[in-house]
Amino acid sequence: MATADHGGWHGWFAAVVDAGFLNHNASHPPTNTAHTMEIALTLLPILAVLAIGVISPGPSFILVARTAVAVSRSAAMSAALGMAAGATLLAVAALLGLSALLHQIPSAYLALKLIGGLYLLYLAYQTWCGASTPIRMGNGTAATPQSLLRHFGLAAATMLSNPKAAVQYGVIFAAMLPAAPSQALTAALPVGVFMLEAAWYLVVALALSAAKPREAYIRTKFTIDRTVGVVLSVLGVKLLLSSR
Repeated sequence: MATADHGGWHGWFAAVVDAGFLNHNASHPPTNTAHTMEIALTLLPILAVLAIGVISPGPSFILVARTAVAVSRSAAMSAALGMAAGATLLAVAALLGLSALLHQIPSAYLALKLIGGLYLLYLAYQTWCGASTPIRMGNGTAATPQSLLRHFGLAAATMLSNPKAAVQYGVIFAAMLPAAPSQALTAALPVGVFMLEAAWYLVVALALSAAKPREAYIRTKFTIDRTVGVVLSVLGVKLLLSSR
């Protein structure tokens, strides 16, 4: 009799535990981990493809590199964050359909391309004319918030001046995102773009603002600035003459 009661007690207790466990699982389905893995498996390949374009030399790299050696480390870091902010805006615009809009309205793409090309030519002119202006190392001179904001805005404008970047974001997103991306993935993608761009350009800023690169730049400033001016002008003309 005691054995039967003991068995009944264990059976009742096991039923209660099982019921509680099932209720807990029902209210907290084990989908969080799987959802996170799904986001990561989608996001990481996209960022890997974008990284190839990020590290490729172009106007953005030239601007951050020159700021690092010609101005200061803090100015270059501000420019690096400006590049990341501009890229993030382009990523958000691509997610909102800007890429498709530029494809459907050629005149809009042409207008943005014209603005971007002329902006690069303006930067080329400024750099060329400033080649003969001497600079000092500026050690001990603190950057003002206004100057940091100016470098941030200049970098963001440089990134935003290239409509091809918006189209490239749209193409990559269209090819690699699922047909109906979750809200979490849509929110994580711009954050990932910002972190990727900021990481690369901060590395450039920190590396080239060291003493030896800056001293080498000062010794050859005229040649480097004139070369940078030519490269920027070529990039600007290339953008203006490109079809897509």
